[in-house]
Amino acid sequence: MAITERVILSVSGGVEEWKDGLKFMLQTLKTQDGYLRTRWGPHSEDQQKLELLIGWESVEAFTKFQTTPAFQEMLAQVKPNLTAPPNLIIIEFKPYAPKEVIDAHFVQMLTIEQGASSEDDLRAQVTKFKDLDGCTGVASGLSKDDVDGKGKVFVAAVGWESLEASEKAKESKVVVLSGAESHHVNFRFPIKGFRGL
Repeated sequence: MAITERVILSVSGGVEEWKDGLKFMLQTLKTQDGYLRTRWGPHSEDQQKLELLIGWESVEAFTKFQTTPAFQEMLAQVKPNLTAPPNLIIIEFKPYAPKEVIDAHFVQMLTIEQGASSEDDLRAQVTKFKDLDGCTGVASGLSKDDVDGKGKVFVAAVGWESLEASEKAKESKVVVLSGAESHHVNFRFPIKGFRGL
């Protein structure tokens, strides 16, 4: 079953400082067995955080890549620009990577500690976003493993036509997710020379 590796990188400096390391990372990923695709971009709320959604055919493909020299070389290229260790979660998105979400102008990423809620209950809540103006689609799923010793987390990706549409949705209180961490990512962030990565 296809999985998504969500990686958040805390980087120093501006685009010119970190773009070469990121480009090397994207080029390395593209040549790996079992790799599907990557969407990446900075957080709208904090440009020093880069988020990558990396698709793999299976957990095994991802795990195998971590044992390769290419993985170690990739880490060595990216590490000089990191201000903290990468934050990594493996998720089974349902539906898997719908175009209307990953190709949206802005994607709101929500992370919720599962607690006593079922995956179905949390999914029913975030699916309500689809009824709001400006929402292009929703995908969500549970992490494969416990995160920071606090149990599994539920991650939702909500596509929006604009940041304003996302703000209006928040004000409408149609979807109430207590304790959710929320940020927006521009997965269409333009950098010259990155076309096709």
